[in-house]
Parts: sequence; C-alpha cells; structure tokens
Amino acid sequence: MPRELPRDGSSCVRAVVRVRPLLRHELDKGAESCCEVPDAQSMLIRSAPGSSQWRKYAFDATLPSDRSQKQVFQECGAAQLVDSAANGYSATILAYGQTGSGKTHTMMGRLGVDSGRGDEVKKDDGMIMRAAKRLFRRTGSNDDRDISGFSVGCSFAEIFNAPGAVNECICDLLNPDSGNLQVRSSQKQGFFIENLAVFDCKSVADVRNALEAGLQNRRVSAHALNKDSSRSHALFTLYIDSEGTAPGDEDGPSVKRYGKITFVDLAGSERLKDSLSEGNARKETQAINKSLFTLGQVISQLAKGETRHVPYRNSKLTVLLQESFGGEALCLMVTCISPSFTFAEESSNSLNYAQKAMTIQNCPVVRLDEQQRVLFDLRAENAALRRELESYRARFGVLTPRGSLLQGPEMAPEIEQGGSLMSGVLPQGDARPSSGTT
Repeated sequence: MPRELPRDGSSCVRAVVRVRPLLRHELDKGAESCCEVPDAQSMLIRSAPGSSQWRKYAFDATLPSDRSQKQVFQECGAAQLVDSAANGYSATILAYGQTGSGKTHTMMGRLGVDSGRGDEVKKDDGMIMRAAKRLFRRTGSNDDRDISGFSVGCSFAEIFNAPGAVNECICDLLNPDSGNLQVRSSQKQGFFIENLAVFDCKSVADVRNALEAGLQNRRVSAHALNKDSSRSHALFTLYIDSEGTAPGDEDGPSVKRYGKITFVDLAGSERLKDSLSEGNARKETQAINKSLFTLGQVISQLAKGETRHVPYRNSKLTVLLQESFGGEALCLMVTCISPSFTFAEESSNSLNYAQKAMTIQNCPVVRLDEQQRVLFDLRAENAALRRELESYRARFGVLTPRGSLLQGPEMAPEIEQGGSLMSGVLPQGDARPSSGTT
C-alpha cells in the first residue's frame, strides 16, 4: 500500500524496485537469479550462487520479473502521480539502475514497431504512453467537476557529453538544431531548460508521435554489456494547464493550475572493465558515471537530513532534479535491477540508494498563477486567523464595545442585539476617514 501523506503536507520519495527477467544469453550460460521477491514490499538478494546469506530490503513496492508493463504502471503508484499532476502538482517518475537493467523499456516501452496504433495502448508501452492515456481519459471525463479547461503539452530533452566537451550538454530532442541549451532559474519556475520547445498535444497519438520523434534523435550505442545502451539522460515532460477552484477552497473563485509530470530515463551506470568502452565511448561512460555519482551524493546527503550544502550544482542533472529530491514535487523512483549474479554488487548498490531515497522529504504544492497564489494564501491566512479568534472567544469570552467581558451564555443576547460584538469599535484616535472639515 502507498504511504499516506503526512499531516504537515510533506511527502517522502516513493521507491519501487523492478526485476527484469534473465536474458536469453544469460540463460544459455546457465545463469541463476541472485534475488527473490517474497512479497509485494520485500526484496531478498545474495552475492553468490549457493550462498545461504540473503540480505533483505523493504520498499513501497517490489515487482518481480513476471510483471507486465500494465501491472508495473498500476502497482508502482504512477497512476496517482498522473492524477496529482492533473490537479496542478509537479511530479517526477525516475528510472534508476545499471546499464541493461530495463530502465528504458520501463519508461519508453517498445516504440516504432507499429505507428498506426493512434490512441490505443499496446502491451509493450511504457510509463509515458500509459500516463498519457490515463491523462487524456481523465481530461475527457466529467469526474473532476472542480477542474476544467485542460490543455496538454510535452517536451523532450537529453543531457549528454558531446565529443570534446568538458561539461554536460543539453539537447532538445524535438528540435535538435537548437544547439546546446542552458539551464536557467527563476522564482516562478525554479530551474528550467531555456528555449526548450513545448509542443501542444490534443490526443494520446500526439504524445506518441512526439516520443517516437525524440527517440530517433537520442544517443545510443552498443558495448559489451548492452547492444542498445542509452548514452544520455532523457527527460520527457507532460505539462497540464487547467482551471478550477483552489485546493481546500471549493467555494472560492476559479484559479489557473500548472501541473507537470517528468519522466526521467537515466543512462545506466557501468564499469569500464565490463563495458570495454574505448575512445569517445569511454569518455561518455565516465561522464555518465560522474553525474550518477553526484545524484548519489545528493540522495545520501538528503537522507541524512543535511540540507545546507547539498551538491545539486555539481551536475546539470541534479540541478534539474532539485525540485524532485527535497523540493516541491512528488517523486517516484523506479529502481531497475538485473537478476544475474554477475551484477549482484551493482544491484545491491542500486537498492541501497533506493532505500536512502525513501527517507527524503519533499513538500509538494499546487502550482497556481502567481497573482492567484497570493490571493489564495491571503484567503487561507484570513480563514486561519478567524478560526484562531473563535477559539480564543470560546475559551476566554468576548470583549463588548462597552469594555465588559462576556463569557458563556452571556454572549448570546449581546450577539442578538448588536450583531458582531466588535462592530463599531474603533481604536483610540478615531480611525474613521476624515470628512474634510476642521
């Protein structure tokens, strides 16, 4: 069962583990599984075949290798994040793990095989297409009577290491000719990618077309561990603008909400001695490992409760994920692991980071229009002050205009005669507007 939101409005990062099946070449070599899933929230892993020592991990959900794409979407809690984004929250679903563990399959699915599916969801579709289907089904229904006027857009970016580049580069996968984009910051948006194209989406088919077009431009290459290894971190974002009453203020005026959900397919960590990468591929691997190491540092520091000097700025990846780890977004971390004993150590490291991430506290907020946010905050503050005043009146009584203190039953007649007990009371010096006479 998903953890409930604490009463103070904070929300821990939700951590889910998915185990991929053993691959054909692994089975041909007689490979055995190093992990077991005894129940829906536990994971057992051992470091060597025949070992009787198992290490147990606990997560929000554990998904064994027989889970389908549909079951993964349903059981990991992704549907709830899509609904939250439609209500105006910012959300992130992030796939983490070593190379070849199934991250891209989990997030993107198998695209490009049949381009005529339109709005239909195929068995192999990943998180993104299933989220889009749920989102458009929701926006087309009348279930949310307090929310209307939906509009959906999408963007697709990747963070990579270009040949000869010292720092990470950012490419717009839907507009690759735009060059190396920069990360900027504003009070309204936080950290964002400047000049990143956002395309309107009127249907699930539009989302599919954008996703497939972007994947054609994404950097992939083959090495000893994975013949289709992603050489970049990919960030696909759905933006959901809507109108409706502010949360907790159903009788108030209509306000604009700006929700979004970002799907992050991280490049896989890998050891150079295993991947056998050379030349530019070797530099790519080093850059990927460096950014993932920085993400690990951020997770570890936040898990310890140390929020003063978190190294977000050491990588463009962690700068853009600052809202997701310790910020104002809802976050789901899907850790993908390989069941092969060859990668048991890497799988254990991934699980350790996932457990740390579960302790990170975020403070999700509904993203409203700036002016309307101020009005909403003032209305909420006014309501809180009124409740506080009523509690003081109930406890200590009420001061009448004549300066006497009424308590208990004595308050009722005075209210009937004079309406509000404080009406007509002015501070010393008479604060009424001047009539202009002396």
